[in-house]
Amino acid sequence: MFGLIKRRNIGNIILIYHSSFSDKNILRDQYIHNVTPENIINQIEILSKFYDLVNLDDLFCFDSKIDGKMAITFDDGYSNLFKDILPELIQKKIHSTVFLIGNTFHGNILWREKIAYLLKNPKIFNEFKYFYSKNVSFNWDYNTFYRESKSFKFNSKELDNYLDQFLSDYSYDITTNLVSEKENLIKNDYVSYGNHTYNHYVLSSLTEEEQYYEIFNNVQLLSDLDVNLSNVFAFPFGGLNDYNKSTLKILNDLNIKNVLLSNNVMNFYGAGNINNVKYLDRFSPSNNKYYFIYRILKNIII
Repeated sequence: MFGLIKRRNIGNIILIYHSSFSDKNILRDQYIHNVTPENIINQIEILSKFYDLVNLDDLFCFDSKIDGKMAITFDDGYSNLFKDILPELIQKKIHSTVFLIGNTFHGNILWREKIAYLLKNPKIFNEFKYFYSKNVSFNWDYNTFYRESKSFKFNSKELDNYLDQFLSDYSYDITTNLVSEKENLIKNDYVSYGNHTYNHYVLSSLTEEEQYYEIFNNVQLLSDLDVNLSNVFAFPFGGLNDYNKSTLKILNDLNIKNVLLSNNVMNFYGAGNINNVKYLDRFSPSNNKYYFIYRILKNIII
């Protein structure tokens, strides 16, 4: 099927993966972007027939006329990544970059996991809705809560604080699926680690001071991990509304020059530039192998 490719410029592609559980769990997978280990390896092998696999940082060095390059990234640092995926990629000598959330290394739960926990338990969601409405004059709707909680209109830090207070008051206990022990990180020349902020909040929903804390604290944490570091920063969520002028100012102040967006597109014209910050976009594969092939062909066939 890929023999149908006719376009000379097939662009550069950066794949973004999150969790990689091997089992099928419809309730869980509604709220996380899961692709099985088998499918991840298969997708990379398929695309490697048409793209040269490169280190992510190197991709920012190519000019706009060079295409046919591919980099592999993983967001958030799900623990199963370090058992089921990275060892095989290393064995195949494939570079990858993992973007870590610093707060998980202090035994804390990612706020998106708290959101998913509520949505998997409608009764608990209704309890939180009542609890929240007593403090803030806004009524969350079950059907739109997941999407709206990612909006820049709601301060992520404040929402997370309410989640913590609610879970503590009601004695609900959640376990994390993210890596929480520094010793579990893989140290290898084929794996690098990048900044995904300290709490994975929607940056544009925060004050400038809060944004600085999110980015700089993770810079410090990463520097203490004794692992290969990437110079690339990955925006949480990665949409066009997920950062603002304050974000770009902070990136410049911290001398962070390369960033990643996540708008499910390929890069056909090299890295873009916003306020002296270079950016590339990422493509999120589906766990359905047929839909994955369809979406790739849709992007690169005339």
